Amino acid sequence: MFTRDALLLIGHGSSVLPDAARPLMAHAEVLRASGRFGEVAAGMLLGEPNAAAEFARLTATVVHVVPFFLDDGYFTRIAIPDLLLPLASGTRVLNFCQAVGSNEGIAALLESRVMRQCEMFGIDPKSLSLLLAGHGSAKNPGRARTMRRHAATLANGGRIGWVRVAYLEEPPYIAEALANSRGHVGAVIGYLLNRGLHATSDLPNLIAAERFKRGTHWPPVHDLGAIGTDPAMPRLIMEQVVTTT
Repeated sequence: MFTRDALLLIGHGSSVLPDAARPLMAHAEVLRASGRFGEVAAGMLLGEPNAAAEFARLTATVVHVVPFFLDDGYFTRIAIPDLLLPLASGTRVLNFCQAVGSNEGIAALLESRVMRQCEMFGIDPKSLSLLLAGHGSAKNPGRARTMRRHAATLANGGRIGWVRVAYLEEPPYIAEALANSRGHVGAVIGYLLNRGLHATSDLPNLIAAERFKRGTHWPPVHDLGAIGTDPAMPRLIMEQVVTTT
């Protein structure tokens, strides 16, 4: 269907950590190997590979742009179009797709990760307190709408005992949410896509601190990693293209 088209994935990136783009590059390689598109490129708004440079290398007339972001906001609605539209010729068609985080399949992806962990460690999912840990914003709180929506889907599904959300930069804060759930076995999934400091340092450090406080007196906390590396992401990215074409 898209073998003459190009796919361009755009992530946030990092000006500090050169490895931040690794998950996105891995997903781009899977999609490239699938042969569904004539060209596949991935770039970042910050750091390398540069999104504008990757766009300039594409030759296809039709370019499907999928933001590797979890929420639909400034970066998806303004920053990415403002970056690409001035670079596009009059004959090129840009199909701006919805952010990958808006895909309803995210909730199933999260649930599958929880169920695998429970099976591995012999945990009853109904006894589990799951925390979805997002970035949040101190300046503009309440913007992480998709995380709350996916959390509600998980909670309404009834397979997991408790589903909560917390943030690094706005209340409810992650440390407090973990402390409030010490009566139950805990699990944390980072609602994060980039391999930046939040995913590689900040969140793991908060989980480690909670584990130290719990010691052997309280049920353990399981670190289920961040969703950005999930192998199901290429499928969700593909769905974002299909649903906006």
